[in-house]
Amino acid sequence: MKQSQTIREYLSAIPPENTATRVAFFLAGFLMAIWAAMVPFVKVSLGLDEAHLGMVLLCVGLGALVVMPLCGGIVAKRGAKFLLNKAFFIVPFLLYGVVFSSNTLLTAALLFVFGMVFGAIDVSMNVHAVEVDHRSEKRLIAGFHALYSLGSVVGALAMATLLNVGIGLLYAAGVWLLICIIIWGFSVNSLLPDAGKAQGVSQSFVWPRGFVLWLGLICFLLFMVEGAVLDWGGVFLVEEKSAAIENAGFAFAAFSTAMTLMRLIGDKLIAYAGPRNCVRYGCLIGALMLTGCVLLPHVWLVVVLFFALGLGLANVIPIAFASTADQNKMPMSLALAAVTTLGYAGLLTGPALIGFIAKVTSLSTALLMLAAFLVIVSFSSNIFRQK
Repeated sequence: MKQSQTIREYLSAIPPENTATRVAFFLAGFLMAIWAAMVPFVKVSLGLDEAHLGMVLLCVGLGALVVMPLCGGIVAKRGAKFLLNKAFFIVPFLLYGVVFSSNTLLTAALLFVFGMVFGAIDVSMNVHAVEVDHRSEKRLIAGFHALYSLGSVVGALAMATLLNVGIGLLYAAGVWLLICIIIWGFSVNSLLPDAGKAQGVSQSFVWPRGFVLWLGLICFLLFMVEGAVLDWGGVFLVEEKSAAIENAGFAFAAFSTAMTLMRLIGDKLIAYAGPRNCVRYGCLIGALMLTGCVLLPHVWLVVVLFFALGLGLANVIPIAFASTADQNKMPMSLALAAVTTLGYAGLLTGPALIGFIAKVTSLSTALLMLAAFLVIVSFSSNIFRQK
């Protein structure tokens, strides 16, 4: 009895806006995992080859890139809650529309709009997270990002569970999307109504400059590394390290698992070591691990290095996002929108750049280039605050 009372007291002491922010990040990851599980079904139902599927999938990223620069201005005028309140209710219907679509152009259009709405979620929930983190005595930002990763894992397992017991995509996706709507309905009112609002803002977009531009370029390089591991990690294991094709997925699995685990303890690490040291040594560890992946021949040792790469880089993006509150050159919501947009640009263009360099030279050379980028970020760590 006393133990349950202690748990209730602990939960009641958590500010409701903290819980709502965690729910937002978890649901964002969960929804993206539902979409990932739908991709093979979309390919089959529309009869797409790999090239055409790639073009359809690109619509998601393009939609996000179109709307993200504008979201900062909307949030600055109306607050992050304004966008989050609407976007989280719209996304499930867009995804469910994709399930029903039997036309490639309609599917591409739905995914473009899905990318736009999800881009709005990404910017506004990060603005809200930075605001909550900034107002709190304890660091919270890495834990919020960990919930996104955890939501992705849970969402993937949830979809796989229903699909593997014979429930069709129509009902499997429908059940989980409905649950997402219900959970968000109970959480949305706990968001801060003024998070991200800025007085006297009339512009919808401000080109980043100075400190904010540096943050954006750092995110561009870091998202490029993440995109490279996602799209090229498996290819690297198979073609450069002679791994069995069945084991190709272990590269990204190790990387993403490490990022999730490190972000769960990231806030305490950032509070202890300071943002500057976390960025400096995290990126140096990442550069060393990528170099080791190239030089060491054993497949499973390389997988371990991908895991260590995830540990090193896990908290750098959350730190960069949170640092938009450490400047006064432009409203935080506009700054974060610009930084997020540059990050997503790296995520989209990075894999293509890696492919080009790999064709001209080799995939190993491309990974060494990424290691050099991480060294550059490490030397730029002085822009972050020490504590």
